[in-house]
Amino acid sequence: MKQRNDIDGLRAVAVLPVVLFHYNFLKLMPGGYVGVDIFFVISGFLITRIIYDGIADGSYSIADFYYRRVRRIFPALFAMFAFCLVTAFLISFPSDAHDVGNSVLASTFFVSNILFYLSSGYFDQASEINPLLHTWSLSVEEQFYVLFPLLVLAIRKFSNKTRIRILLAMALASFIASSVMLPRDGSAVFYLVQYRAWELLLGSLLALGAVPQVRKPWVAESLGVLGLTMIIASIMLYSSVTPFPGYSALLPCLGAALIIHSGTAATTTVGRLLSLAPVRFVGLVSYSFYLWHWPILVFYRYYFMHEPHGIVERGALIGVTFLISVLSWHFIEKPFRVRRQQANVPRTLRVAGSSMLAFSLFGLALGPANAQFWQYPGRVTDTMAYVDYEVTDMMRTGQCFMSTSAGDFKRFDKEACLKLDVKKPNYLIFGDSHAAHLWYGLKRTYPDVNFLQATSSGCKPLVGRKADPTCNQMVSYIAKRFAPTSHPDAIILSANWQSSDAHDLKKTIAALRPHTDRIIVFGPIVAYDQPLPRILARSLYMQDPAIVGQHSIPGRDDIDYQLFNALRSTDSEYVSLYRTLCRPNCITWIDRNIPLQYDYGHLTREGSVFIASLLDKRMFDATR
Repeated sequence: MKQRNDIDGLRAVAVLPVVLFHYNFLKLMPGGYVGVDIFFVISGFLITRIIYDGIADGSYSIADFYYRRVRRIFPALFAMFAFCLVTAFLISFPSDAHDVGNSVLASTFFVSNILFYLSSGYFDQASEINPLLHTWSLSVEEQFYVLFPLLVLAIRKFSNKTRIRILLAMALASFIASSVMLPRDGSAVFYLVQYRAWELLLGSLLALGAVPQVRKPWVAESLGVLGLTMIIASIMLYSSVTPFPGYSALLPCLGAALIIHSGTAATTTVGRLLSLAPVRFVGLVSYSFYLWHWPILVFYRYYFMHEPHGIVERGALIGVTFLISVLSWHFIEKPFRVRRQQANVPRTLRVAGSSMLAFSLFGLALGPANAQFWQYPGRVTDTMAYVDYEVTDMMRTGQCFMSTSAGDFKRFDKEACLKLDVKKPNYLIFGDSHAAHLWYGLKRTYPDVNFLQATSSGCKPLVGRKADPTCNQMVSYIAKRFAPTSHPDAIILSANWQSSDAHDLKKTIAALRPHTDRIIVFGPIVAYDQPLPRILARSLYMQDPAIVGQHSIPGRDDIDYQLFNALRSTDSEYVSLYRTLCRPNCITWIDRNIPLQYDYGHLTREGSVFIASLLDKRMFDATR
């Protein structure tokens, strides 16, 4: 296969947005995460070309294919594993070290995407401090390449047209499945190979000549410009709220495909730009850059307990990461990627297998070794245990709270969650997770009130505000069907409010007020830039109470004050959770041993009961 310098440059276009996105240059590249999808298209194209070139000259074998993958992937990957294991042992709490060890184990066998999917959810905080989270994409690729060579072997005697039809059918099935499943289980579509396969197969189809070759230079030029424009548009116009991947991934993937295809038959302007030495160099080190950028950022956050501040600090950290990546590329990647004259395929595969076993054992031993060596005080480890707090029953997840992993509104249990009690006042708790975490405490503190619940992750109870399908359906059902026909005695609106929500909140109050006696709005709660138990554990270990206040997210009191003022003119009651908890110092412990919140802002069971006990009891007076 001839050298494609433009594809090396395209790798730079893929990796730089990912790095800048993760390092919080969101205003510059809010959709930078699409770089991973560009990588998938490139990988599918190059691997398929290599396989079919080998078939054409009679040199292809599955063992040789895996030999190439081992030499390409393993050396730099295992170096990064070693760094993560040592660093986690030195600076992590035992529970976090245990998570890193499990991730090393899963990543070693390229199933980390499955691990992260199974542990994903609306309240999952571990991903933010997991240095191996980015290995999900490598796992997707390697799972694809476990099956793809076998498929190639099975269809190698078919005509090229038949091979194209088979791969096209598979790609369409994967794309349709990802688009259909996205609103039902977004985490599955993000992490699992069957929903990402179409992106790799798009590159494979290009390699097989599924698209007619471009014969006119002006057409190639136009396709190259269009492809680059599509990639830039997705990087600039997409954001963290864009439904992704699914059909939204078409824009960057087709953009990458157009650039690859336009450069196959002609040297275009876009191809020349991508082939510039600095751009191509970034592309050449892109694998190491991708491997190292995330663990360095995560451990920086973990050790210093804050995000890198400002452009200078973030830029310096990226610079250090790039230097490490260049060293990794030069001293680890390159020596192993150069094929020796007489390749010992069986020996290489045996060494790879032994290395995988060794790193698996290191991963399993990391958590216990960390705990044994550092001997953290019992109160510190007990506090850290709240990071893995289970809240399914507390919030009634999958029944009355539709989380990311259990989010289809059809699964919302109207019979259980919205059942009226003719003998008690009926108060509807309506909103997102910051409404759901109130239910447990209110239910136990005020048994004379029947608390109904309609909550969904990220779903602000705002009429007319477009959100995800589950939220849209829930808000519509409550506002247009349940409230007008059931007339609950009170509706409690609670969410992770921002100041910009005031206008829509006033409209919502006006829309719901005719259908209930009272509207009660719960304001924003105090929140932190990391899970509160981790901050408290660090504070205890360092014997420095001031650490906690340093990690309180600023501006929450301003949001609270602005909402209070904005709603004074409405026929509603406002409850300031912030002022209830922060007078002036914010409450963080319940009975000295239990954190008020188990993540950045959601209440523990005891915290929920504690908050409910601080509220004005007249608000829930059954005789009112």
